[in-house]
Amino acid sequence: MNSDNTLLRPGNTSLPSERQHYIRQLLLQDGRVLATELAQTLGVSEDSIRRDLRELAASGACKRVYGGAVAMTPNTGSFSERSHEHVASKARLAAAAVQLLQPGQFVFLDSGTTNLEIARALPDMALTIATNSIPIAAALLGRQQFDVTLVGGRMDHRIGGTIGTAAALEVQAMRPDICFLGTCSVDIELGIGTTIAEEAAFKRLLVRQCSQIVLAVTNQKLGTASPFAVMPLNEVSRLVIEADAEPHKVQQLQGSGVPLLFAAD
Repeated sequence: MNSDNTLLRPGNTSLPSERQHYIRQLLLQDGRVLATELAQTLGVSEDSIRRDLRELAASGACKRVYGGAVAMTPNTGSFSERSHEHVASKARLAAAAVQLLQPGQFVFLDSGTTNLEIARALPDMALTIATNSIPIAAALLGRQQFDVTLVGGRMDHRIGGTIGTAAALEVQAMRPDICFLGTCSVDIELGIGTTIAEEAAFKRLLVRQCSQIVLAVTNQKLGTASPFAVMPLNEVSRLVIEADAEPHKVQQLQGSGVPLLFAAD
């Protein structure tokens, strides 16, 4: 828990509703809470805090973990809606991420709005590119230095791309050098996650097929959880984050051992 939090302690800590409102605000601020610290701060038993966390988890506000809870990633709507959110941040992440590329590589661009910015930021070099994202493929149209394969299958409007059996069969025949993986959440304990079960299965296949896994992640996803797991954080090859990411979250990520790359301001 962030020792610098400025949230006011609830006036009546005997009321679960007031405690849970405080915990919700703390989850929004810090991304995770510890039961022992909450009990000390609020002057109630750890059993009371554990009951609060169980109720908050049941409502979808958090994911229980050993000793506390992690905020659930916000559900921000369709691919089209998300593509208009935090555009400048995603562009800065993309500019940093493409520095990892070398001419001649086979690159997989997983569906995602940050990865769409990566596609737009790709340097003029010879690359073989595969993607399951229709907007990403469209963004690469006309850039003839790229040899582009669009993975087929059933289109999912939520992710703006293809997933399912047909897409998985095509990916099984690929061995990309590097994959820019889309994600909904990043947490030091719960790892990389997403909100759709079928999409999580597709991403797990990508992880197995690709030599390097790179994630470019906006601040809003750091320290959050999703219903479906993709991979542990310590298996990520490089995590690209914003320069102004919260210091305590950066410290946690550095402690996990994942290599970090900071986007420029």
